[in-house]
Amino acid sequence: MAEQQVKDSWDRESGLPDDFDFHITDASFGYRQEYMDGEVPLLIWQGESPDEDVESIIWPCGQGWEVVKGGAEVEHPKRTRFVKTSMMGKLINRVVNELGVDMRSRGKATEAGVWKGLGFHMKREEIEYGSGILEDRGGKTTHLMPVAVLEKAAKVKPRTAAEAVEAKTEKPSSEAVEKKLALLAKKLTREDFQKKAMDMPEVVENDDLLARVLDDGADGFWAQHHQE
Repeated sequence: MAEQQVKDSWDRESGLPDDFDFHITDASFGYRQEYMDGEVPLLIWQGESPDEDVESIIWPCGQGWEVVKGGAEVEHPKRTRFVKTSMMGKLINRVVNELGVDMRSRGKATEAGVWKGLGFHMKREEIEYGSGILEDRGGKTTHLMPVAVLEKAAKVKPRTAAEAVEAKTEKPSSEAVEKKLALLAKKLTREDFQKKAMDMPEVVENDDLLARVLDDGADGFWAQHHQE
């Protein structure tokens, strides 16, 4: 056991959320400004995890899809199925073909509601797109992927009505947000830091802070706080 712990201590991690249970409480299609300038529709899982502070996971649909019916569905002018190389295509392949979940009985793949109520154990994996995509990263990136199906009974303690209201109305102070960002900047690479920061609504909604986070220069937030 001690020998295994020594070996594990020499492994590395991204610092991003990884290896956790996630229960989907709601799902919709929509856009996020931080992803492709809000031009590519996303499947957005809203949910809860007993292991990590993660409230949503996004899955890009690919070019050409449009959000319709208030986010309940997406449609494409030329096709009815997602491209295999898109993250939606990879998600469907993993859940339907590899994990064996009967998604067809729940509805169409273009309907967001089919995901509501499901739960998965998530792990971060390297995703290879191939030539022509993310060439500056060798055609590769990392993304959370489901690796196991969870039982329907969520392990997360349900919120009371008062707690739900409090969670929606209370926002962390700017000082608290910057402290959290500073801790991330110390241990993450610039790219991983910016990805993590862009998942924080407090950053995306603050234009000045967002500009500092995305600044790759010496005056940027990462450069000011990173420690080798």
